[in-house]
Amino acid sequence: MIREKVIAITLIIVSSIVLIESIAAWSTDHDLFLENSLRANRTLDGIIENKNSSPALLQANSWGEDIFYDRSNIYNSWFKLTGITQFEGGFKAIINGQIVHEYDRVRGFRVIEIIENQVVLERDQYNVKLKLEK
Repeated sequence: MIREKVIAITLIIVSSIVLIESIAAWSTDHDLFLENSLRANRTLDGIIENKNSSPALLQANSWGEDIFYDRSNIYNSWFKLTGITQFEGGFKAIINGQIVHEYDRVRGFRVIEIIENQVVLERDQYNVKLKLEK
């Protein structure tokens, strides 16, 4: 009887963690999707308004964003580091009004390292370094 309870509780905990992680990942992907949709709508509105103008010349600078362009700096605007403090067990930081320590998650990013004046976040291949403003 105890074995079944332990297995059931473990299954509930693991399912909860997976659900929370997927919701966090979905929310950040959803935010990016909405931003891109709004940007595309604004572009289409501009094209429709200028339909009587002459056709656009195809120049390298009018092709749009380069697919190889490093977009990791976009994530820096998602976070606001307002404080870092040291405790017996290490450092804690305040990011977006939330107190976090190493290995916590913020907007789908995992806190990798907290030092005296900087926090390093990681998600997939992207790293974000937040520096404390003095």
